[in-house]
Amino acid sequence: MKALVAAALMMTTLGVSAEEFVAPEMTANQPGFNATANAAVFAGKGLIGAMTYGNYKIKGVDANGVNTPINTNLKVLLATLHYNTGKKLFGGHYSFGATFVSGGLYAPGSEQDMNGKLLSVSRSPWVTPIKLNWALGNDWHIAANYTFRLGLAQGNTNTDKTYDVHQIGAQATWNINDHWQANFASNIEHRSKDLRRGRDMKPGTIGYFESSLQRKFSNGMNLGGYVYHVSHLSGDKGSNDAGQLLGRFRSQMTGVGLEFGMPIEAIKSSLSIRVFDEPSHRNHMHGVRTFISIAHKF
Repeated sequence: MKALVAAALMMTTLGVSAEEFVAPEMTANQPGFNATANAAVFAGKGLIGAMTYGNYKIKGVDANGVNTPINTNLKVLLATLHYNTGKKLFGGHYSFGATFVSGGLYAPGSEQDMNGKLLSVSRSPWVTPIKLNWALGNDWHIAANYTFRLGLAQGNTNTDKTYDVHQIGAQATWNINDHWQANFASNIEHRSKDLRRGRDMKPGTIGYFESSLQRKFSNGMNLGGYVYHVSHLSGDKGSNDAGQLLGRFRSQMTGVGLEFGMPIEAIKSSLSIRVFDEPSHRNHMHGVRTFISIAHKF
């Protein structure tokens, strides 16, 4: 089963307008955060830290595309650090960061995850060695990033990867006027062959396509609608852990949801809440995703 994690999201903070504060970087193969408010806007020089709690109420999908009728929950806690250097590269503002993941997959009615632990820990972080942001006048902002996560040949938790992941991402923000903003994003994710000895699984390449429309308020809050689509660009190869042949059924999934953000003036931070449902899906895990993030710029 594909492991899913999420990254921290940020909108605005005390003394910083919504146009100047932004999600730190693209750190995970998880839809629902790449096209958030101010997705491509540079937040200014400094260190950004964030904590995110995520819960994904999902249904598994087997190799033949048949829904598994047992609800499970993927619960994750993520710590993100991202540094905006203030330096420029190719005309864009250069930054870098990483997200550390802790979490597990929980069966219904169980307080322990499927490895028998209260909280499994993923030992391999998502790393973004480069992200660049450009401003095109006052209304348009664009960004691009490279993110990777190294697989673990001895991976034994539900949030570990047993293959390397490499992502190329792009984001755009359009400030339509003083009250409305549109965001767009796409990520292409290449995954290596399974690193475990004796396994021949080779996951296919995945594409993520996302957009949102945000209503901005004078008090720093934002509320918007969000849509994303995830699809196989190339098929899986080899066999899964159960020996089932992969690649006959490419997967795709579409989600819709809401994003709400507000400043927390007492601690000079920001709060982000996102909730998504996935009504359209084929051969893909699907369910309801909920993410709560608190972010601070130092």
